[in-house]
Amino acid sequence: MREYKQRIKNSFSKAAATYDQYASVQKEIAVRLINSIQPHIFQNILEIGCGTGNYTKMLQERFPSADITAIDFSSEMISVAARKLNKNKSIRLFVDDAEEFIPETGKKYDLITSNSTFQWFADLKKGLEHYHELLANRGMIVFSMMGPETFYELYEIMKDIYPGKVNMAAQDFMRHDEVKSLLNTIFKSVKISETVFTGKHENILGLLKTIKHTGVNIRKNGDRILFTPALLEKAENAYIRRFGAIKISYQVFLCEAGYIENY
Repeated sequence: MREYKQRIKNSFSKAAATYDQYASVQKEIAVRLINSIQPHIFQNILEIGCGTGNYTKMLQERFPSADITAIDFSSEMISVAARKLNKNKSIRLFVDDAEEFIPETGKKYDLITSNSTFQWFADLKKGLEHYHELLANRGMIVFSMMGPETFYELYEIMKDIYPGKVNMAAQDFMRHDEVKSLLNTIFKSVKISETVFTGKHENILGLLKTIKHTGVNIRKNGDRILFTPALLEKAENAYIRRFGAIKISYQVFLCEAGYIENY
């Protein structure tokens, strides 16, 4: 499990300098997530997996009176976020493992939130139980996470090119019903909705570059996928025949739990 987490950390760290250029879908998800949070006066916000700070900035603009603690396990990502947020005094950035984060003694949060991070947790149940303990009275947790149908188009093409050898990480992401069941075991009030975001690309190489430069290691075991020019052409032709375009789907769950107004 430690090797799995280190592999994810390395991938995102390598992509820190390119993430913002290629993460258009992740930014769309962040906008949908921030807009799902009902107007509220939050004093303390904890953001899990802040990456380069795009969602952090949205949180600060939406809730300017709140103190925000944002953590990420990649120091490279945190460095980019620090430059972007320009040392905003209401935002504190920390390099830390989200699954092991311990706040200062007695610290509680009105809002714990995360954009497209929880699918990478080694033990999400343990993580959510921990965050439940960190919530203030009437606090809530609001997050987005990706489901197992993410990248399904690429998987369908890859398994034909590499029969019997393709095990993509997204296949192990939790299903909608599994996420809902897990939340219901920890929180009294739960809302969850599902949507699909689509990224489109001019060619298969552009699609693969986007995945790489946003830090996503699509192979479950971390092995590299090697494409020769001939295999790239084969994959691209198969993509067009099967899906009519070079596109990639992101299955996203928008989740809210804890204290929910008018629930």
